[in-house]
Amino acid sequence: MTGRTPQAGFTLIEIIIAIVILGLLGAAAGYGLQNGALAFVNTADTVHTLSKLRPASERLTREIREIRRDPLTPALYDIAAMNATTLSYTKADGTSVTLNSAPPRVTLAYSDPAGTHTLTDQVNSLTFAYYQSDGVTPATGSGDVVFVEFELVLTHNGNDYPQRARVALRNQP
Repeated sequence: MTGRTPQAGFTLIEIIIAIVILGLLGAAAGYGLQNGALAFVNTADTVHTLSKLRPASERLTREIREIRRDPLTPALYDIAAMNATTLSYTKADGTSVTLNSAPPRVTLAYSDPAGTHTLTDQVNSLTFAYYQSDGVTPATGSGDVVFVEFELVLTHNGNDYPQRARVALRNQP
């Protein structure tokens, strides 16, 4: 028998086809892993933003509940300024408090001990609204305020995360 002896192994074409198939599978897996990592990072950033929103909103609510009746004129609350972006008042212990929106921050300022603190950053807007006892009619002054409503909106990557709360003032006449 004088012929070719069969040899074991792969031809060059078989090896190239195997490499191309493995490359395509690797590219698909890499694309999936990259999208998964991006989704994880975006979700983590959103959770971080929401973790700033909740405590800031709770702190605003607690501070607003501390508004006291004016000791000289009990029919009025001791509110120095009440507009859409600022609320200034006096607490029961005599401390003056100012809540102010200056995007990208919301600040809380005290008279004693004196200091200004940042409640949160990433702020798109903070708006205050003041209502009478029916909850619908806007209040015209500190004498007819019963509810203070605020809407705090934080922004991250072009997405807005709003939180709205309505606080009933204590010590109604």
